[in-house]
Amino acid sequence: MIARVARILFLAWFTLLGSLLALARADGWTPGLWIALYVLVLGHPTLLAVEMLLARGVAARAGVARARWRDLLGAVLREWLESTAVFGWRMPWRANAIEDHLPQTSRGLRGVVFIHGYICNRGLWNPWMRRLLKLDRAFVAVSLEPVFASLDEYVPQVERAVRRMEAATGLAPVIVAHSMGGLVARAWLRSRATHKRSDGTGEAARLITIGTPHRGTWLAGLARTVNARQMRISSPWMTALVDKEPTTLQGLVTSWWSECDQIVYPPPTAVYPGSEAKQLRGVGHIALTAREEIWNEIRRRIDY
Repeated sequence: MIARVARILFLAWFTLLGSLLALARADGWTPGLWIALYVLVLGHPTLLAVEMLLARGVAARAGVARARWRDLLGAVLREWLESTAVFGWRMPWRANAIEDHLPQTSRGLRGVVFIHGYICNRGLWNPWMRRLLKLDRAFVAVSLEPVFASLDEYVPQVERAVRRMEAATGLAPVIVAHSMGGLVARAWLRSRATHKRSDGTGEAARLITIGTPHRGTWLAGLARTVNARQMRISSPWMTALVDKEPTTLQGLVTSWWSECDQIVYPPPTAVYPGSEAKQLRGVGHIALTAREEIWNEIRRRIDY
């Protein structure tokens, strides 16, 4: 569904831009046309800048780490480029370009399960899936549907992905999750721990979360969808998740976060309490998924 909607939006943008240029060619550039051109071409980076400034202000009021002024411009530019590639190409047109890879040589070699975040799909992971494909290492990437469902509804999809990985490799996978996907992974771990009456830590070799709102995010307070409301700070869903989680989970999680994250803030919310926390300075929410530091950790964890 997300891929289809993204394609429609891209075609609508392209049509509007073409119509604007045709009008300008016929009647000349008026102030209104210049404004429309700015919105169409530079509206996205402008919105990103506003979001990062808002996140910085919220962090400052909370008295926690906030983006340095000298980091903001670079963060906006990198986020613009990466999010354009994700939402303009990978998600709408290449979501299924790279199939899940479970080769016969997988047995005894740890694989990766990828879980994307809010309003996204598996196309987000194409660069890292391509790298794993070259290494002939097993991976499965889910596309969470329905888009605006409760986070608990995604748990069976993760369970199916993990079962496929376990059947192919004989090992618990490394789970790599971006944004909302980290909460889905935690809900899945809670479900498995409850079902097996265990502490849940043997179900995954590692949970690597990237910009996950482990303690909610201020921005979710402005949203109205079911899964977004669940990501609000101290939401009933979040409280229930924490109350029922295995106490040993903190030893399983690595939390990657950035003070320039314009979606998950203020910054401490992106760190699972007691987990291994790793900061990347001057990196936006989507751009976090393109960092070599995180890829290097994935490699290290699957070879461990």
